[in-house]
Amino acid sequence: MNSRHKKLYKHYEKVFHQKPIFSMKLKDSVAHDKEELSVTTLVFRPTKKTPFWKLCTIGASDYNMPVRDIGCGRYANRRNEYIMFISPDVKVKQSSSDWLKLNALLWMTACYPYNAKTNVTVSDTIDFNLPGKYCGTVLLLPEIIDSPAVTKCYTSTQKFISILQVMPITKEQLSEKLRRGQEGTYWLMEQFYTHNDDYELIHSEPFVHF
Repeated sequence: MNSRHKKLYKHYEKVFHQKPIFSMKLKDSVAHDKEELSVTTLVFRPTKKTPFWKLCTIGASDYNMPVRDIGCGRYANRRNEYIMFISPDVKVKQSSSDWLKLNALLWMTACYPYNAKTNVTVSDTIDFNLPGKYCGTVLLLPEIIDSPAVTKCYTSTQKFISILQVMPITKEQLSEKLRRGQEGTYWLMEQFYTHNDDYELIHSEPFVHF
């Protein structure tokens, strides 16, 4: 575990006020090539304050993504890690396979920038063209967590790793997003975090279900 990984580990512990109950590492056999990123998922249990499972990656930020201009003189951050929130009804434990398909989506998203040699940021949609319920993911800010500090893990006084929420999406959601054109991105994000006209959060459904 390098210094960046150690800071991420402490960051997650501080945000969720607990230690992970176990971790799982992306196996070499899953990698697309021999130089694939080494990504580990830390699993944090549901609590009274955050009553859902938290899956958090360490390792995706080892890839320094290319520069991306996002307009108005701003640039997307070049190092990301990813988290996924899963309903407490889902069995998440080392001896259970129920959650592994969801974790695989998290890993696919975490490795996507490296494999595609691109930069991803909040509001981006990734279509993996997968069969089954979920075809891909959308990247969100984890607004359900009270502390905004969750979105940035500082590695120095000026450099930080962005922490983005990974939300699986269905083929129907992706099709509707594309049908709506320019407003499709906002529509899709509002399916999980709904805001009023003053952009205050009024409803959220950011948990993954089967």
